[in-house]
Amino acid sequence: MIILSFFLIVLFVGVHFFVKYFTSLMEQPRKPLLSISSGASIAYVTVHLFPEFQKFQKEFNLSWDIPERFHDYSLYLIATIGFLAFYSINHFVKRGNQNGENPSFLIFSIHIGAFVIYNSFIGYYLIKGVKQEPKHLVIFSAAFLLHLMVNDVGLRLDHKKRYDPEGSTVLALSLVGGWLLGCFVTLPTPVFALWFSWLAGGILLNTIKEELPSERKSRLLPFVLGIVLASALFVLL
Repeated sequence: MIILSFFLIVLFVGVHFFVKYFTSLMEQPRKPLLSISSGASIAYVTVHLFPEFQKFQKEFNLSWDIPERFHDYSLYLIATIGFLAFYSINHFVKRGNQNGENPSFLIFSIHIGAFVIYNSFIGYYLIKGVKQEPKHLVIFSAAFLLHLMVNDVGLRLDHKKRYDPEGSTVLALSLVGGWLLGCFVTLPTPVFALWFSWLAGGILLNTIKEELPSERKSRLLPFVLGIVLASALFVLL
């Protein structure tokens, strides 16, 4: 399956290099495809990723010596931290744009740096987190191809010319880096769980903030449709 995962990671990388040619995706109001993609991302986190927390919770608690009172929801707290981290970064990005200027280079670097961690895990998870069977790999890849497209469009709108080529190239390389890490290294379960839950919180924030009406003039029905259809797919398969 490593060959299949290689071709899938190439598709992921292609998102960051080729989305810019689909200029209609940058237009307002938001295209239905992006809202459907956002809905699918939300469904993947709530239906698939959150239940996975239970697999890692006990070992994570023991390895990090988590106080007993937090044992039932320690990973959910990490997901909340991931959500807040991306929320805080997004706040400063928006404040820079509201002032009529692009966000500072420091904010741009922090924003891209956060997505490097984010993308690296997606690459790693493709080979170490997903069951190495064609069905599971294709479902995961479909969900995250759409999610990466949403992220890329959002970053282009936030940072404009500064994003290309530096930002998009760095994010593409981080996907490959995460995949290569998964090819040669198996992270300890507590470290994997920490990274995994932080990513889940980040996915929620990065998806929801794109669908808020004040953000990208989102489409309600496609967003709901994406959630419903993707939830049904993840549950049935």
